[in-house]
Amino acid sequence: MMPQNDNPANENRVSHAMSIDDAYRVEQTLARSARGITELVTLNEAGPFIRKKIPRKLVHRAVWASLGDCGDAGLPRIQAMYETPDWFMVVHDYLPGKTLEAVLAEGKRFSVAEATDLMGQLCNSVADLHTHRIIHRDISPANVLVSESNNERHAYLIDFGNARMMHEQLAPDDATQGTWGFAAPEQHGFAQADERSDVYSLGRLLGFMLTGIRPGDSNDDSYLQHLADPAIVPPRLRAVLDRACAFEPSARFQDATTFS
Repeated sequence: MMPQNDNPANENRVSHAMSIDDAYRVEQTLARSARGITELVTLNEAGPFIRKKIPRKLVHRAVWASLGDCGDAGLPRIQAMYETPDWFMVVHDYLPGKTLEAVLAEGKRFSVAEATDLMGQLCNSVADLHTHRIIHRDISPANVLVSESNNERHAYLIDFGNARMMHEQLAPDDATQGTWGFAAPEQHGFAQADERSDVYSLGRLLGFMLTGIRPGDSNDDSYLQHLADPAIVPPRLRAVLDRACAFEPSARFQDATTFS
């Protein structure tokens, strides 16, 4: 049942949003959680697109508005944003590929050249986010898509549910979000996250691509041993990883461009 609303302009906006919502055809529900619903949708003959349905009480509108201003090829291109009484809707282009998590679960371990090429692409995407004052806060294998075309690999950064605007003060229960093993130490309650938190996550992600071992879990000793193996990670690259993943943010690369 629609809520009562004495403002005709508001009623018109709601009706318009509902008509837009009805125009999309849901082809598949990809994910569902308390944070929202992700769907594969089409619009008439166009698509497919990804539609994110986010509960209005959880949405950070400034993040999505700023993401719409980003232009890096490794970021989703926003097609539409609208609201219904219960949801904030974001429609963006469909990005092909498998998650990095799925690729590595198949036993793939990237060479130094392959890993650093993908990391360079991701650094460009993250730098674009930071230019638009967005911190991703959950750069992890599940949130990176890898696709191949014409013998080239392309990396795409997805899932902005944890993203926040820079210098946005976070409540205690919101400040600890991120994927274990990839989230920076400050995201576990030490301090507010900033662009250097994303740099930390990029470093951990690069280590995962090189070793094939997920950092931060029961295999952490094995992960560190593989990082120390010069046949897997050249010493100069290991020094870069160590700096990117320093415990203290001030000791890290201060932005994604410098890390790349």
